[in-house]
Amino acid sequence: MKFRIYTFGCKTNQYDSESLRRILINSMEEARDKDIPDIIIVNTCSVTHIAERKARTLIRHLMKTYPNARIIVTGCYAERDPKSIEGLGNLIVIGNKEKESIPRLFLSDLKPKILPEDKSKRIRAFVKIQDGCDDFCSYCIVPYVRGPVRSRNTEEILDEIKTLVDLGYPEIVLTGIHIGRFEDNGKRLPDLVKLIYKEIPTIKRIRLSSIEPQEVDREIIELFNEVPNLCPHIHLVAQSGSDKVLKDMKRKYTREEYLSLVRAFRAVRGDIEFTTDIIVGFPTEEEDDFRDTLSLIEEVGFIKVHIFPFSPRPGTKAFDLKQIDRKIVKEREERVKEVSLEVASNRFKHLIGENVEILVERYANNIAVGLTPSYVRVYSDTDFPVSVGSLLKVYVNSLEREKDSIILRGKAST
Repeated sequence: MKFRIYTFGCKTNQYDSESLRRILINSMEEARDKDIPDIIIVNTCSVTHIAERKARTLIRHLMKTYPNARIIVTGCYAERDPKSIEGLGNLIVIGNKEKESIPRLFLSDLKPKILPEDKSKRIRAFVKIQDGCDDFCSYCIVPYVRGPVRSRNTEEILDEIKTLVDLGYPEIVLTGIHIGRFEDNGKRLPDLVKLIYKEIPTIKRIRLSSIEPQEVDREIIELFNEVPNLCPHIHLVAQSGSDKVLKDMKRKYTREEYLSLVRAFRAVRGDIEFTTDIIVGFPTEEEDDFRDTLSLIEEVGFIKVHIFPFSPRPGTKAFDLKQIDRKIVKEREERVKEVSLEVASNRFKHLIGENVEILVERYANNIAVGLTPSYVRVYSDTDFPVSVGSLLKVYVNSLEREKDSIILRGKAST
């Protein structure tokens, strides 16, 4: 019996899919590209209507392509609106709250201890330390589909990371909906990171995923000075650069508080880089508010901006607000894209002529591709064989635009 998993959305969803995969791989074969799967799991996202539409399109395609497969749809969309998915045809819908029960449909042995022997997939492992949200930002469906904030057991997290590192994963990413709210028997995120560093000395890289500004305190900032293998990169969620819009979004910080955090991080670690999320076209966003967002991008110097056109989510407070004309939203989306690319390009220029270290994710035709600790993508020419999952020194000689990102190019050195 063969299975295949498709995943939409955030790193927390990616973790959930990988956890399912670790269990299923014990008793089934993972279907490769040309294989016909017997079981298909689609892990959906509901953060925007576009994410839901992409999921529906994929599900219809899968039902047509694999008419004999057993299709299970789970994730946030399945939690938010199961009836619309059930209306697509003969499939099983399981929401987030029952997601962990999926393997019981097929297996009796549920121990997630064996990973595939394919070492080329052992690059970066996501470990969920926390789930849920109770902030109820005015635009966001996540609290309704993920439930309240809750944290995993510290020892369970450490055991999982030890297993992953022993299996050869060089980078571990701590993920969740609100990782800054992690708390287990008095231990908080800084305590957890220090424990990982202390108790798992063979780990090469620790990375924090998305974090909310209101959850950052001095202890979290100081981690970047105290833990040598903590990657100098933070996905610090902004959403807008306008105080008025932030207030209307029910965000819990101001523009100046956000900028103050950026300055504090850089005072501790000068090479730290920032990525973020920006919502364009929130119903109360006027042109001056939008220009505040553009200036925030320039002032922080983000190396990557994930842009989300406002998507009204049923059940949220912003759903009934009068929406901005879609042409204006699209224009603002393009302006954010161009400004953010220019900002990233300027931010990367100082790396030309420098040596950086990348974690190799792909290697073919004498070209290695990977990320630096600060989350910069590098393409490197090599004169010698390179293993996926290895750390490689690269001399940077140029930068260029690749689709909606800025990348570096260089030459590998021994």
